[in-house]
Amino acid sequence: MKMTTVTKASVLAATLGFAFLLPATARAQSDVMPDSFAFSSEEATATQPVQSAGVQKANADFEGKFSLPYGVLCAGKSLKPGQYLFSVKSEGSARVVAIRGGGENVRVHVREVRANLHGTTKSALLLRKSRDGRSLAGLYVEGLSSTLYLDTNTTGSDAGMERLPI
Repeated sequence: MKMTTVTKASVLAATLGFAFLLPATARAQSDVMPDSFAFSSEEATATQPVQSAGVQKANADFEGKFSLPYGVLCAGKSLKPGQYLFSVKSEGSARVVAIRGGGENVRVHVREVRANLHGTTKSALLLRKSRDGRSLAGLYVEGLSSTLYLDTNTTGSDAGMERLPI
């Protein structure tokens, strides 16, 4: 009789030990409003504007700003040191760059050269240095993956040009 009691106690202890090793199951609590949780902050969701196919796009393809540490010539106008805003717009199959700031408004048709750099280069102004000073030769826009040249005679090479980050 003593042997059966010891055996029963051993089996019971082994069963309880095994039961304690199993993971406890957890159940999610049901809530009246599942979109709000007690410990989460409210996040504002940005809505994307819907554009119909019949309406022509009036917004810029790209907008940005840059700072010039020195004077630069651009399309016959002198851009003084300071902050400037620029935008790139599509007009038919061509692109137009508009630069505003420092009391100057410059609007230039540009030649686009597609780049396959995949994020290795950040957006930058391309400046050509000569005896007469610096002139704006073009700009590389990372968001468009394109280099936009102001001078139509350029070969598409950035060699020998100074780069200012945008």
